[in-house]
Amino acid sequence: MSKNKNVGAKITQAEWEVMRVLWDANVPLPASEVAARLGGKVDWSPKTVRTFLNRLVQKQSVKVIKLGLPVYELIHYLPLLDESAAIQAKQETFVEKFFGGTVHSMLAGCIQSGEISTEELLQLREMIDRQVQEQKGGLS
Repeated sequence: MSKNKNVGAKITQAEWEVMRVLWDANVPLPASEVAARLGGKVDWSPKTVRTFLNRLVQKQSVKVIKLGLPVYELIHYLPLLDESAAIQAKQETFVEKFFGGTVHSMLAGCIQSGEISTEELLQLREMIDRQVQEQKGGLS
């Protein structure tokens, strides 16, 4: 899978939907199957799905695999980009774009907005406390 973090950041929202289908499948899929699996979520024609797949191939996020006999080859698509790397790249781009590159600014904005419930704040506190303990343990 691709290690290039910037690739994941450059995937559009529509392409992201296509990537999710490929990641979830965990096997090469033909464009028709990708379109079928997207059917309940989006109203795209199979041709549109093929366009997104071709863009993802150009971005080196998806690989084309030809299966079958030379006379009747079936083109399948397989993700080259690791899902967790793509998510991390998207997160970094989001934080950079909207919060000056600091997670602190993002969290402070979310907390101060009042959009986070008490339960969510307590869960965040637990996660932060756990991370602090791990970092302290790693320093010893």
